[in-house]
Amino acid sequence: MRRLSARAPLALLPLLWGCNTINPPIVQSQVVKALPGLLAKVAVAPFLPDPTLRGPGSDPRGVSAADAADLVTRFVTEALTARGVAVVAPNDLVVAFEAQGIVLPRGDPAALAALAASQFGATSIIMGTVSRYQEREGGTRGALRPAGVAFSFTLSSAPDGTPAFRVRFDQTQTALSANLFTGLQYPGNGMRWLTAAELARWGADNAVAEIPGGME
Repeated sequence: MRRLSARAPLALLPLLWGCNTINPPIVQSQVVKALPGLLAKVAVAPFLPDPTLRGPGSDPRGVSAADAADLVTRFVTEALTARGVAVVAPNDLVVAFEAQGIVLPRGDPAALAALAASQFGATSIIMGTVSRYQEREGGTRGALRPAGVAFSFTLSSAPDGTPAFRVRFDQTQTALSANLFTGLQYPGNGMRWLTAAELARWGADNAVAEIPGGME
């Protein structure tokens, strides 16, 4: 019987590395302006559902566009807290504006940043949009359609609202049989099909982790 050389596994490393590096990153991010101290205290505005984001339709397990946006908002807020960042909760921002008889200006980062800084001492704000939230069809072990989630957010300085960092997450779970390296990166190492909420939480964790440490 022919014995495999001990060098054989090492010879495969360049090939494996090459396959791994051609996979797209989990999130796409851009540092617009590197500003220190932005993560001292972050106010998170409620994310908006994109106008193209559809509701649950005929799938009774699906969620509405508004609920999908709320879930992603919560996951990003929790990811920031887990990173050790002081956070101004989305509902606190809403209440602060309502106390002044003003509807939260979700499309106005300057106004949001000014109030977040004056009322809560926030050093930055996060504003985001959810453009896709597709629930899986099937179960953990077998899915006819995998979950897919897409969202983006911008971290802007407070009180002026200057954009500093942008990130986008857009993933539909890939089976191990379709792409080994991509499949292995998901929670559970690709051995189970994720729900949309699990995929969104994983995306939020990775998106927050991309914010450079130099902004702390």
